[in-house]
Amino acid sequence: MTGVVLLGGVAGYLVRARRHRWGAELSAPLRFPLRDGTWLIAQGGGPGLNHHTPHPEQRGAIDVIGVGARGARLRSGASPDAYLIYGAKLYAPCDGDVVSAADDYADQVPGTIRYEPPYGNHVFIDTGSELVKLAHLRPGTVTVATGDRVRAGQLLGEVGNSGNTTEPHLHLHAERDGLGLDLRFTGITGTLHRGRTLRT
Repeated sequence: MTGVVLLGGVAGYLVRARRHRWGAELSAPLRFPLRDGTWLIAQGGGPGLNHHTPHPEQRGAIDVIGVGARGARLRSGASPDAYLIYGAKLYAPCDGDVVSAADDYADQVPGTIRYEPPYGNHVFIDTGSELVKLAHLRPGTVTVATGDRVRAGQLLGEVGNSGNTTEPHLHLHAERDGLGLDLRFTGITGTLHRGRTLRT
């Protein structure tokens, strides 16, 4: 997948995006939802070579994968659990009310796409100021249900490969009134552009 741009998936992450901000800000920074790893933004951060761009509510979205030594994203094998991010624990990035949650969609076979439902297993959190969406979770791991109140740092589930995805990764975006917002995380400075590595 090195150097390939796949508009329907997460490939193309070795092409560094121009730093970009869309101009609409979150009301408060989020907590980065992954811990104890090295994470790479595979998509997001600008309008070029970014499959989120055509969707106004996702224009500030990021797709995150796990990487190891020398940037490797998977172990040997081709199943979802060969990918370093698969099964990574996912924590609430904010306080809020769960307005939608799903847990029973099967993982995709890596390299294939099932367009519906696009988010697969997911948790959507309403902060009162914006809607924060986390998608492509592992089936059977989501710990919250629609109507629950969550606190930042609370375990939500694990990263999987459900929904419209070609390989295990975390999709995260925030929106207000149908428009995507620039993401900000406590303790992380600068723009969240494709190709940026984050260590937690």
